[in-house]
Amino acid sequence: MYTLLIVDDEPIIADGLYEDFKDYGKREMDVHRVYSGKGALELLGRMKVDIILSDIRMPGLDGIGLLHHVKSSWPSCRVIFLTGYKEFDYAHRAMEDGAVRYILKTEGYGKVLEAVEQTIDKIESSLRAEALIAEAEERLQVLNEMMLQDVLAAALCGEMEAGPGIAEELQRLGMSLNPHEPVWMAICRFDTPFPPVPSGYMARKASAETIRLIAEQYFSPLVQSIMTASGSNLMAWLLQAKHTSSGPEVSRHREEQTGLFIRETLETIQRAVKETIGRTVSFAVCTGTLEWERIAEAHQSLAILLDYRLGTGTEMLRTDKQEARSQDIVTKVKVYIDAHLHEDISLVRLADLVHFNPTYLSRFFKQQTGLNLSEFIQNVRLDRAKLLLADTGNRIHDIAAELGYGSASNFARSFKKLTGFAPQEFRDAFCR
Repeated sequence: MYTLLIVDDEPIIADGLYEDFKDYGKREMDVHRVYSGKGALELLGRMKVDIILSDIRMPGLDGIGLLHHVKSSWPSCRVIFLTGYKEFDYAHRAMEDGAVRYILKTEGYGKVLEAVEQTIDKIESSLRAEALIAEAEERLQVLNEMMLQDVLAAALCGEMEAGPGIAEELQRLGMSLNPHEPVWMAICRFDTPFPPVPSGYMARKASAETIRLIAEQYFSPLVQSIMTASGSNLMAWLLQAKHTSSGPEVSRHREEQTGLFIRETLETIQRAVKETIGRTVSFAVCTGTLEWERIAEAHQSLAILLDYRLGTGTEMLRTDKQEARSQDIVTKVKVYIDAHLHEDISLVRLADLVHFNPTYLSRFFKQQTGLNLSEFIQNVRLDRAKLLLADTGNRIHDIAAELGYGSASNFARSFKKLTGFAPQEFRDAFCR
C-alpha cells in the first residue's frame, strides 16, 4: 500500500483529487488531503508519505518550500507539482529539486492519475533495485567473511607468510583488529572428534559456529576477536583489547589484565559450550601477546599442547616425542613447586608457567601422575617438613615459614593431620 498526500489551497481541486484516488481501484492507496503547505508539514510530522501531489503556488509555504522540507525529513518521498500557470522557471526549479513531474491543472485528472501511476512504477522499480543492491552487498559481506576465514586459516597453518601484509589484507576483508598492534591467540579443540561422514561434518560446522557465537558474547565487553577453523578439529582466535592506553607501565598493566580476562573467559566459554551443545572442548592460550609474524609458530605450539590431552573414553596414540614433552611439562611443574614451597602456589600461576588453561593443567597433571596438584604439593611439603625436622637445629617456627604455612600453629595443625604427630612429637620420636 502506498500513501498519497494531496496539497492544494483550492478545496475544490483537493477534494476532487481526493475522491478520484479514493475510488481508484488499480492501486491500493491510503489517501490524505490538506489545504496548505503548513498543513502538509503537520501531517508529515506524524507519518511517512510516499507521494505528494501538490499545488506549486500557494500562500504562505509554497510547493518549492514544501519540497525542501520534504527532502530533509522524508528523502524517499516523490513529489508531483500541479499548477495553473505556464511558468517554466518554476518547473525548472522543481525539476532541479527532484520533483517527479510538473503537470498543468488544465491537463485534466487523467493526466494526474497517469503521473501518479508512473511514479508508483518508479518507486517499485527503485525498491527492486535497492533489494538487488542489498542482496549483492549481503553476498559480498558473506564472501568477504569466507575469504577472511580462508586467509587467516592459511596464515595460521603456515600456508601463507604471516606478518603485517596478512594483517592488512584481513583488515581490508573486514577484520576489526588493528593490524599494527600485537594479538593474543587462543585455540580450541573438540575433545571427541566427529564421525567422518556428512552428518558428522555438518554437526562439527554447526558446533563450531555455536562456539564462535558464545565466544563473541563473552569476549565482546572488553576484547574484539576473529575466529576461524584452523584444522579439522581445531578453532583459533586472535584477540585484542578494545581500548589502548598510553605509557609503558599502563600498557603492561593493560596487557596483564587482558590476559587474565581472556583466560578466565575461556573457562566460562568452556562451561557454556558443555551446557549448550553437550560437548567438551579444551583450550590453550598464549601467555602474552604476539607480533603478527609469530602467529603461525604460536598456533603450531598451542596445537601441540592440546595434543597431549587424553580424549574422553579413548586414549590418544602418542609419539615418543610427545611423551617426552609431557614429561617435560610435569617436571617443570614439579621443579617450580619444589623451589617455591615458601609461597602460595596457585593453579593459575602453574598454568601460566606451562601455557595451559588452569582447568586443563589440573586434569593433565592428574593423568600423568595419578595425583591432584593439591595432593602433590601437600606431599612435597610433608616430605620437606620431615627432612627439616630431622635437623634439630631448625626451629619449628622457621620450618613453618620456609614451607609457606604462615605460622607455626598452622604448620603444626596440618602436620599432625597428615602424620598423627605434632612436629615436636615427630622430631622426638624419629629424629634423635
